[in-house]
Amino acid sequence: MGIRMNRFVIRFAFLFLLFAANGIVLSAQNDGGVKKSKKTEVVDGRKYYVHTVEKGQTLYAIAKAYDLTVNDVLVENPDALNGIKPGQNLRIPFEKKVTTKPLEVTKDTSKFVLHKVEAGQTLYSLAKKYNTTEQAILDLNPEAKSGLKVGMELKIPVKNTSAVAVIPLKPDTVPGKPDTIIAGTKKDIYNIALMMPLQLWNVNNIEPSDILATPPKGEFPERPKAAAEFYEGALLAIDSMRRAGMRLNVWVYDVDDIDSGKSAKMLAQPEFKTMDLIIGPFTAGPFEEIAAFAKTNNIPIVSPVSSVNRVLFKNPFAVKALPSAITQMEYVAQHIHAERKDQNIMMITSGILRESKMAAAFRNEMNRLRVADGKDSINVTKGFTGVEALLKKDVMNVIVVPSNSQAFVTDLLRSLHTLAEKYQITVYGMPQWMEFDNLDAEYMQALNLHFAAPYYVDYKSDAAQAFLVRYRNAFGGDPTIYAFAGYDVTMFFLKQLHDNGTGFVQNLPQVKHEGIQQSFRFVKSDAESGYENVGLRIVHISDYELVPFGVENPVKDKK
Repeated sequence: MGIRMNRFVIRFAFLFLLFAANGIVLSAQNDGGVKKSKKTEVVDGRKYYVHTVEKGQTLYAIAKAYDLTVNDVLVENPDALNGIKPGQNLRIPFEKKVTTKPLEVTKDTSKFVLHKVEAGQTLYSLAKKYNTTEQAILDLNPEAKSGLKVGMELKIPVKNTSAVAVIPLKPDTVPGKPDTIIAGTKKDIYNIALMMPLQLWNVNNIEPSDILATPPKGEFPERPKAAAEFYEGALLAIDSMRRAGMRLNVWVYDVDDIDSGKSAKMLAQPEFKTMDLIIGPFTAGPFEEIAAFAKTNNIPIVSPVSSVNRVLFKNPFAVKALPSAITQMEYVAQHIHAERKDQNIMMITSGILRESKMAAAFRNEMNRLRVADGKDSINVTKGFTGVEALLKKDVMNVIVVPSNSQAFVTDLLRSLHTLAEKYQITVYGMPQWMEFDNLDAEYMQALNLHFAAPYYVDYKSDAAQAFLVRYRNAFGGDPTIYAFAGYDVTMFFLKQLHDNGTGFVQNLPQVKHEGIQQSFRFVKSDAESGYENVGLRIVHISDYELVPFGVENPVKDKK
């Protein structure tokens, strides 16, 4: 744990450098009250501000006050990489350095290949063909700025990508006729906003030494940790799409529901109306506020990790990447009806009011399907009392438990486990159970635990293996569910934008895609509302491992 946390603290400390290195503009709503210094000096013919650091100021806040990036400040003050402290003087460029010296083009053909332009070829098509960018080609061929001519010989840069595995998306499956795809406006350059709870305002209150102490004296805040991990995955997706020829300007906004006033300040920034895609915020509160702005300005906006359905209400530009608990239970009902409709099916509820909607979703969908087959309704009981009287010895007993109450689930599985020697039992639960720290693995194995998983990674797949290598090379650790989500969500929606233009949301119901961790299949609840991802996979415990349904599904004979 200590080593893993150490790596994460280091990664978070260099988060600003990642923004700068990837041409991303970090926007937040807290400048720490930093004011430009009036003191200047000239060094080697170049003019600088002399900024004296005050208590509470951060590199980001200082850079923002001078309309620079953190990287601009660090280039002139390399010692600041180890942190800044009150009283320290920083040399701040009076204006951004502009390189006017013409680019020296190397003669080394190992750095480029020669290409003779053919009829119909463009900078865009050549950049895509050679896995580079239009600007990189222009840098080597300034004469091409006035246009390409047939027969023109171009130097095409060759990147050394041996250390990086670029993971392509599998082809999207579009059912129906090609004319069901609605063409949107395609652009040369797209503007993208990533909105995450980085909580940069709290950076100065985080003490890495406390977190790294043995035993730890503190913990890294969960929200910014998840946001940083999501961003890391998103960064790899952005890099992949840029390598595929997509030109992007990306803004990163620090948005949380702790201070709702930040959203209004952010929406007032002039660049925000130019966005072609917004991913985030993470939680429903700020998402709804920003989604209203997106609707007014016809901007697609994606809720990446929240399962709350209300964010889609009466907003045809809103998209939700994570299926709701209601959708999960309806999917379980459809699966059971298709795979187990002749088995003994029952549902055990917790009686907790907030979980009643999940129970109703399963029961209503199951009844709808069974009535169509002329079947009776399923048995429903509250709690464990009376369950054994409903079990049958000559058939598999399928027990659905729509509850996320750790105490209730733990007690129930313990009780059901006592019956597992006499009856064949398969339990369908919720994905959150895998996070319960006191749930016995023996119970889950003996009761053949199944659930509808919005997240599932087959680590043996080529795509997962390639991603692991790439992520470890980039960040020095192993990806979490948030890193996978950052990659899958960002990659999917950037590809839709790239392929179908700014009107891509209208095509989502026609698209199916399997990401590394997530499945994408969208439905629209009504004409005025947005799109929910209902892509789920049934997984189960087999030999103490989580595997997809159908891969292995052992049924033990009971005596």
